[in-house]
Amino acid sequence: MSQKFSLPNEQIIQNIKDLQAFMKKEGLDYFYVSSFDPYLNEYVPLVNNHRYYITGFNGSTAETLVPVSGKVKLYVDGRYHEQADLQVNADYVEVRKMGDQMGNTAGVLHDLGQGNAKLVGYEADRTSLNFSRKLQTDFKTKAYLKGELTNVIKFSPMPALKTIEFVAKEYRGRDTREKIDLVIKDAGQAYFLTALDGIAWATNCRGYHLPNFSGFMARALMTKEKVYVFVDKECPLSSEVKALKDVEFINLDYKDFSSTMSALKNKLNLTEVILSPSMINSGDYLILKECFGEKLLKEVEDALVPFHSIKEPAEMEEIRRSFKRSDKAIHKTLTWVREQLNKGVKITELDYYHQADKFYAEVGSKEQSFKTIAAVGPNSSIIHFGASSADVVIKNDDLMMLDSGGYYEGGFATDTTRGFFANPDKATPSAKQKEIYTIVLKGLIQAMTAVVKEGTRGMFIDTLARNPVLRAGYDYAHGTGHGVGINVHEPGARFSSISTTPIRKGTVVSIEPGIYIPGFGGVRLENIIHVIDHPTLKGMLAFECLVYVGFDPSLINFDLLSSEEIEYLKMYESECDKRGTSFGCTKALSQR
Repeated sequence: MSQKFSLPNEQIIQNIKDLQAFMKKEGLDYFYVSSFDPYLNEYVPLVNNHRYYITGFNGSTAETLVPVSGKVKLYVDGRYHEQADLQVNADYVEVRKMGDQMGNTAGVLHDLGQGNAKLVGYEADRTSLNFSRKLQTDFKTKAYLKGELTNVIKFSPMPALKTIEFVAKEYRGRDTREKIDLVIKDAGQAYFLTALDGIAWATNCRGYHLPNFSGFMARALMTKEKVYVFVDKECPLSSEVKALKDVEFINLDYKDFSSTMSALKNKLNLTEVILSPSMINSGDYLILKECFGEKLLKEVEDALVPFHSIKEPAEMEEIRRSFKRSDKAIHKTLTWVREQLNKGVKITELDYYHQADKFYAEVGSKEQSFKTIAAVGPNSSIIHFGASSADVVIKNDDLMMLDSGGYYEGGFATDTTRGFFANPDKATPSAKQKEIYTIVLKGLIQAMTAVVKEGTRGMFIDTLARNPVLRAGYDYAHGTGHGVGINVHEPGARFSSISTTPIRKGTVVSIEPGIYIPGFGGVRLENIIHVIDHPTLKGMLAFECLVYVGFDPSLINFDLLSSEEIEYLKMYESECDKRGTSFGCTKALSQR
């Protein structure tokens, strides 16, 4: 599914005016617009992202608050501070830059309070139950349940859905029956599922219905009997999927969802329906409340996350295979850039972007796990850069960034970032380029070599990775790590300065410190780890590295590395040499 959809500035301005006219008619002081679709996904195609239609900002995550008059407020975290300034029309949209101390949704609530809001509107099917409750606690609200904004703004239609396919056992481990027995402990218990990675895990199916995601758009009810999956009436199903014994797919129009759930209630004799208040939209919650009654609904924040975030052996084998293939695609891309420059070929940032995706396809990727970040020169300082340009010609002395990942047969995401120097054969990195690269590398190594007790909070790893950066007088405006699974940003694991999420054996997590200097460039280095038992220290956990793409020796100031960091680098680069994914760092180390 392409993300090339875009709107002219004039249309976005008109959309703002039309929405504000609607608000005036409805008596609303503010209208809250999330970045979500009805499934509360992080990566929503722009064609279905209502926030994009009124801001022009195309990043994955943000919040929007529209006053009945005046500028729209766009709330972005540190990953998007620079990008948002570049993309919005400042005459109509104010960028509100949030940090760890006040996140995007907290910023919305703060500004509503400051603005003395009397009546706040929101789209119930695109607002989480948790956040709708926060709105209702302090403000009088009006929920719009029937797609009323489609009569105000002309939203473009979504493309046709791909066929949902079944994943062979060799790529994913447990069958659905085994997963049901793992999760459901009582015959009267059920889980209502809206998180699409959880549904994909429970059913062992994939659909690639959204860009950068292997899952499919659905709601599901997991019961002791089977998993009932509700998909669009036009959604195609493979013959294998139709024949599944423990999964029943039901094609329907969403307007019939309530009556379908009521019929199931009468059939199943349920005593408890578990749901996650952060993973269900408030519109769906109202339907469940009507069908089952509030007493039957039990709220459990993480729902299936504790189950699918702990990877079983068969899943880990497929994840390791997937990362090996992605490693090759990344190595090919960086090698290609240098080969072209050495030949004197003119290549652009957009060429670089397309070549990366091409190499992923060559190693068997079915889809990118997020939109590839291929940034050159000053653009590498934009944390989630997403506008690779044919106007930017790569120079030999450019600092570059490649943040990329893919999906393979098992439908598990990969994610790796490498900063590198464009062409050390014809140019020499500056002292500043080497300094920031080496500092980030130190942070990565410090975190990669950590030894922790199970249950240690994620903020501990963030501190290890961030400390070398802070000691050099820098910082980075994002967390250090996120969980990785069917979704490239999987809940259940997080390394950040405020993360109280415990580190658990079996999770797969990124480690990605960085330094970003606007107008100069940036460096991010990201490896993915699997949390395992320490091989020799009883009761301790260590990190198995899943990424082996060599570091750029031309950018390393080896004098800044400790003896322990040098030893780790030797071990790491030796493995890269064996896999054919090195850039000669072993040779540089041997010459010291």
